[in-house]
Parts: sequence; C-alpha cells; structure tokens
Amino acid sequence: MKTLHQRADLHVNLPSMRCVGYRQAWEYLDGKYSYEEMRERGIIATRQLAKRQVTWLRSWPDLHWLDSEDGNILQSGLKILNMNTIVN
Repeated sequence: MKTLHQRADLHVNLPSMRCVGYRQAWEYLDGKYSYEEMRERGIIATRQLAKRQVTWLRSWPDLHWLDSEDGNILQSGLKILNMNTIVN
C-alpha cells in the first residue's frame, strides 16, 4: 500500500478507494490517524458493509441460507440445488 500511496496518479477520491480498508489505510498513510484508529475504522467499515449485504440478500425471495457451522453443509446445499433443479 505504501508504494501505491507514493504514486502521483492515485488519490483518496478515486472510486477504488471506496473499497473497505483502502480509504482507512490511505488516510493512515496520510497521517490522519494512528494505526490503531485505522484498524478500528476498517473493522467498523467491514461491519457496516456486511450489514448492508445481509439486508440486500434478505430481499431475495428464493434465498436459502446455509449455516457455515453445519457439519452437513454440503448435503444441505446439494439438497437445495436438487430441489431447485426439479422445480425449474
């Protein structure tokens, strides 16, 4: 990131800097805040993004949620796929 930060053609207002972590790291390299604050801001931005993604996914009418801690996740996923293949 330090090498990118040194490039004259890159700056904090580019669309790519909207990605989680980039803006926080860039502003840290600009000296706006400490490493610890950059880290905390990155964590907060990640949580906010995850919340928006879950909200967006919940709007899908045929969404099937899988529990990542389920020991039978593969079987559960295959069952859903087979069920949708038969219906469609």
